[in-house]
Amino acid sequence: MIEKAGVAMVKTKPYRLKWKNNLEFLLSLIGYSVGLGNIWRFPYLCALNGGAVFLIPYAIFMFLVAFPLSFLELSIGQFSGKSTYDVWDICPAFRGLGVAMIVVTGILCLYYTMILAWILYYLFHSFMSPLPWTTCGNWWNTDTCFVHQYRTDNFTSTGGNHTNNLTSSLRNLVQYATNYSSLMNTNVSSTHVNISTIGLTAPEEFWNYNVLRMSTGLDDLGSMQWQLVVPLIISWIIIFLCIIKGVKSAGKVVYLTAIAPYIIITIILIRAATLPGAIDGVKFYIIPDFSKLANPQMWVQALMQIFYSAGMGWGGFITMSSYNKFDNNVMRDTIIFCIVGEGTSFYAGFVVFSILGFMSHQTGLDIAEIIRTGPGLAFIAYPEALSQLPIPQLWAVLFFLMLVFAALDSMFVNVEVCVTAITDLIPKSTPKLRLMITAVTCFLMCLVSLIFTSQAGIYIYQLVDWYMSAVIVFLITVLEVIIIGWIYGADRYFGDMEMMLGKRPLFLFKILWKFINPLILSVILVFTLVQYQPPTYGDYVYPPYASAIGWIIALISAVPIPIWMIREFITRKGPLLQRIKLSFQPNEKWGPAKDYKLAIQSDCKELQSMKS
Repeated sequence: MIEKAGVAMVKTKPYRLKWKNNLEFLLSLIGYSVGLGNIWRFPYLCALNGGAVFLIPYAIFMFLVAFPLSFLELSIGQFSGKSTYDVWDICPAFRGLGVAMIVVTGILCLYYTMILAWILYYLFHSFMSPLPWTTCGNWWNTDTCFVHQYRTDNFTSTGGNHTNNLTSSLRNLVQYATNYSSLMNTNVSSTHVNISTIGLTAPEEFWNYNVLRMSTGLDDLGSMQWQLVVPLIISWIIIFLCIIKGVKSAGKVVYLTAIAPYIIITIILIRAATLPGAIDGVKFYIIPDFSKLANPQMWVQALMQIFYSAGMGWGGFITMSSYNKFDNNVMRDTIIFCIVGEGTSFYAGFVVFSILGFMSHQTGLDIAEIIRTGPGLAFIAYPEALSQLPIPQLWAVLFFLMLVFAALDSMFVNVEVCVTAITDLIPKSTPKLRLMITAVTCFLMCLVSLIFTSQAGIYIYQLVDWYMSAVIVFLITVLEVIIIGWIYGADRYFGDMEMMLGKRPLFLFKILWKFINPLILSVILVFTLVQYQPPTYGDYVYPPYASAIGWIIALISAVPIPIWMIREFITRKGPLLQRIKLSFQPNEKWGPAKDYKLAIQSDCKELQSMKS
């Protein structure tokens, strides 16, 4: 202990690694939030639900749900300096909530990395001339494959030995193709088309028969596809290298992965805006249809998109903020994150619909018939549209590079959630031990994710995504606000925030956490369960047992919540009622982060310098 100007200050070393500066933390937040959903889901939902009018419920839920929940998770992680598991020292009975976050994030890592592998596969082929998804006559093509020859006044398709006209075959084809939107839980068309009669376009056949090489269904696993195994392994190696030193290395990577997508998407937007028909696509995107506001489904989709894009309930916010300095202005960071992160979704829509407007102009089809979501947009519609531009290889490379960066920073944050939780359970973790944990975690996840490279991989991917992404996060977040708002107490938590930020949050947060958030999240959780339907993929109908498998996968992440609660009741000593009561109170480990004294020292130094 040393004395300086009459103030006692303790030499205390930081408990864990910290972000080098606040910019690294902000970029990691934005990179984590701005993922593939911002590019291929939000613009589609916006156009489907009345254009710009969709922004009304979206902005409302941003203010009522995303902003308070983001601040809650970011602030509790920064205050405690703990991982998603240890942070629940605030209410030990719900320590299983941390386990649930780790499990659901771990499962997400398994199948989300497969998307990154698909992107890398397309990126590699983007350097080829001609682009392989623009031609028929390749080994993977069928006799009914045809290539769009775009004209402003007519349309010709060639492939095999037949020619189709625009008004009949192509319209039916697009109706069939839009069924791929079911990959993101949304069916655009239920029209059934006989593929063998009409055929598929070259980009669709490349996706189905070259990339996926699909089997007949879920019960036909087939063999591993080595053309996907290689990019999958490369994906995991890249992720490992990004977090090899935790936030120390990740903080450097985000300068590229978080900023580059904005540069690339702006370049593509400038080019797309000069294309014929682009303005029609933008009008379709933003012109409001206020009658859609009366449709409750639009409000549900707006709220679900908030969870898709913002990332509450997965543990990423708690993990990233736990590496902050104790006195970091997390309220300011939350505001910046919400504005930039969600504004990106709207910005990306101009790029998507400028290109779709161009496709509509070239083919004569309505934009509503062309629009898709999910992989159908990223791997079929967009590559086909970019292939019509001069130097198509350049635009394809830029587009898939953008997707690589958008997927990558979301992925390594999710893996870091699991690594940090494991590392924090070890009392004296060293950098070497952390490196081993990171390597083993990535290796094991890579092995398990190999199942998605099988010929039935796309069916498994759709099944897992269907049941993991729409139920569990609502359950996790509703329990979060109940714990902070009611069990621990909003006023008590405000006192913790005053210790950390120097002032109490607005009274509005108390209203939101105690009443508004639990109500909205409970309603949407019940609505989702009641309206839930079995998964679909194009024309494929999943067998009855698939739903059982899906719910088992979903319950795997939810079951730890009651199990850890019962475990907490059993392991404590004393009468049962006393054990239950104490389990819902903070334990002796709960409190400000270990670098709290460092923040106090800094404040003391500033105070002394002002006095002198």
